[in-house]
Order: sequence, then C-alpha cells, then structure tokens
Amino acid sequence: MTSDSNDFLRLFSDTAPALRLKLRDGDEESKLIRVRHKLGAPASRSGVKYLSSFDAVPTLLPFREFYASHDGLELCACFDAITGNERPLLAFQPAATIEGFTRRYKPGGDRAWIMDFNSSKSLYRSVAPWIAFAEIGGGPACLTIFSGGDNAGRIFYAASEPGFNILKSIAANFPALLGRVAKDPAAFLRLVRATVAMRGDDGHNYGYRPVEYVPQDDQL
Repeated sequence: MTSDSNDFLRLFSDTAPALRLKLRDGDEESKLIRVRHKLGAPASRSGVKYLSSFDAVPTLLPFREFYASHDGLELCACFDAITGNERPLLAFQPAATIEGFTRRYKPGGDRAWIMDFNSSKSLYRSVAPWIAFAEIGGGPACLTIFSGGDNAGRIFYAASEPGFNILKSIAANFPALLGRVAKDPAAFLRLVRATVAMRGDDGHNYGYRPVEYVPQDDQL
C-alpha cells in the first residue's frame, strides 16, 4: 500500500466528518454540514473476476490492488435537496458494476453525450481503452482511467460543462488521485465541481460548493 493510499484511507477513520459550504455567488455565511464516508469490503468473486481482466496491464496494478481490498466507496455523502435522498459527492463503483457503468458512457449509452462533448470526443472516441469507475455527485460527471495508449494509467474528469481543459489529466495515476483527494478533499470536490443542493429560506434549491473539509477533531 502506498503512502497516498494510506493517507486516503485515513479519511475513513473519521467517524463524524463535516464540510463547510458556501454559495458560489453571494455574501451568505458558510454552512457546516455533517457528511458520511463508506469504504467497501474486499471485492466479491465477480469483482475479482473483473479485476483479473487487467492482470496484463501493469499501469492498472495500483487500481487493482486497491479494489481487491476496498471494492468501491462513498465519500462525503450528504442530503441532497433536489432528490430528497442522501448521495455521495464522490463514489467509486464496485468492481462488478464498472463494466456496465462504463457502457453508459460508450456510444449508444445514456451518458455517451458526455464523452462526445466538445474536445472530449478526441480523447474518448479514439482506439485507446478506458473505463469509467467513479461518479461525481450522482452523475453524469465521472472519473475515468485509461488502460492503454499514451494516457495509460492517467485519471481524467469527464463532465458536460468542464471547468478546465478536459484533455489534461487530473492525476498521473491512481495513487496520485488518492493523494490529491486526501490532501484536501474540499479542493478536489471543487475541482470536479461537486455541489450540495440545499433549500433556502425562499423555498428554492441552491448549489453550495465545499470550501473546507473539517475532520471531527477540528470541530471540538
């Protein structure tokens, strides 16, 4: 296990984490909300079978090793005023569901338009193989990792309205992704434009962006 992985896993030892949120525009005071993390158990038999399909892909070794022990996860789950349910701001899909999740972004899938948006088409409609393994805030934005080609092992952010050049990877490899999240979860959530929908006093829903991750000890 790498130091990046260890730092990332320490997030899940906090039993009562919180996020400080602010409106994107406006002078309203920040809000502190409780969030929940959930780390998956070791991969199921079907998950292990899927992960074994990457045995000949050395650039995905850290990805396979992590998933073998932690089959998916939920980070910063909180109540969403639009759906009326709790949803994680970052969710790694269980290994057994990754293939089906990826198909949603392939040609003919219900989220294929995300990959065909603007310049992202040149990245995702080439011959280089990739998978989508993580969902941002309930989707359709997601994280992908390439298993071959010039970008093998690199992590990209795919979204309908990217806030930066989506042809530039957000992490050089899977451990680097874990390290980036662990270093500043709120900054990473802002990078991938994750927001929390909360109902205002006027009855309308507003998107609040994370400005600070607050571990339990820092709330005392």
